[in-house]
Amino acid sequence: MLEHVKQIILNALIYNERDNDEGVYTFTNENIKDYLKDRSGAKALSIAGSGDQYFNLVLKGFMDIDLVDINPLVEYYIKGIKEVIIKRYTYEQFLDLMTKLLKKVSLEQERQIFYALLKDMPLKYRIFWQEIFSYYQTLQEKYQRKIGLFQILTQDYYFSLEEIRFFNTYLENKEQYEILRSKLDTIKSSFVHTNLFCYHPLCHYDLILCSNILEYTYHPNLNIQVLHTLFQPLIGLLNDNGMIYASYIYHFYMNQEVKNFPIGGSVITARELLREELLFVPSIHPREQDAVLVLRK
Repeated sequence: MLEHVKQIILNALIYNERDNDEGVYTFTNENIKDYLKDRSGAKALSIAGSGDQYFNLVLKGFMDIDLVDINPLVEYYIKGIKEVIIKRYTYEQFLDLMTKLLKKVSLEQERQIFYALLKDMPLKYRIFWQEIFSYYQTLQEKYQRKIGLFQILTQDYYFSLEEIRFFNTYLENKEQYEILRSKLDTIKSSFVHTNLFCYHPLCHYDLILCSNILEYTYHPNLNIQVLHTLFQPLIGLLNDNGMIYASYIYHFYMNQEVKNFPIGGSVITARELLREELLFVPSIHPREQDAVLVLRK
């Protein structure tokens, strides 16, 4: 993976080419705060994504969390950067630092930020980020491009502070942020680089968060029956009262008219979808709401 990430940096700084699909999400685009509002449990499985699923699960009292993602860089971003910043800095400092990392600042400012973080990183992530930043710094000194390291390595560095506060309990206010900081060292967590549908652990979960995996997977002529069949292996991983949040469905109007169901190749109709169990959550957009498709054992 190290050489692959170096190639991404090389392409951006020399050839001015960026592939956003290879980057990580800086923050979630889901209203995790509200769809976890009434959830509790001990053990959860989640797409790693931006790490916000993980941090919100910790705040909800989950003590044992397995993270899965097809992008191996996600682990190094969440555990090597984002979690280290949370542990090291205050709420205001976190927001300020993330803003600086994800926008173009001077190379010297980037260097100061990274070398401060390196001191607190676990060895695995320290070795990786030290080599990556050294490589980036060498190229940036030569080519002096107006793009920062995390603008290269993330998909959505133009984020809104209003949105991330709306979506995340841990960023809602400094009190919640401090509670998260106090809990992180007590959590048992793991990361596996794989497709969630290919994950076969020897354990069961109270909650599984799938976070848009269907949106990024093409399933020709996907219907309700095929959808349930697709999720059967994950349903088998649930405890008796467990549940899966299987797909995040964007933009339901308040009268429950479906505006957008983001599954490639889907032939699922709005009428069929509304017969499923859906958890409705507020949208950041007025007069709209989002929904989460819920599956149970």
